[in-house]
Amino acid sequence: MKVTILATYEPHAAKGLMQGSNREVAIAALFESVGGKMNSLMFTRGLYDVIVNGEVPDQIAGMGMTLAVRASGSVSDLVVLE
Repeated sequence: MKVTILATYEPHAAKGLMQGSNREVAIAALFESVGGKMNSLMFTRGLYDVIVNGEVPDQIAGMGMTLAVRASGSVSDLVVLE
């Protein structure tokens, strides 16, 4: 199942990005942890800071990934399009 994720980083998470945190590796690992695959990652200006396209096995895997991101406290806005 294809998914597109739009997210806005919280200030503490944005600081990590500025200090050289490799978000691409971390986000790819998150997809892999639910049996999925990250296809692309784009940092953007505007309402959202990042757009991620990927694939997950099913809605349950997608929901698990969404809950993990929300629980991390790293994002203030998170939209998952299936």
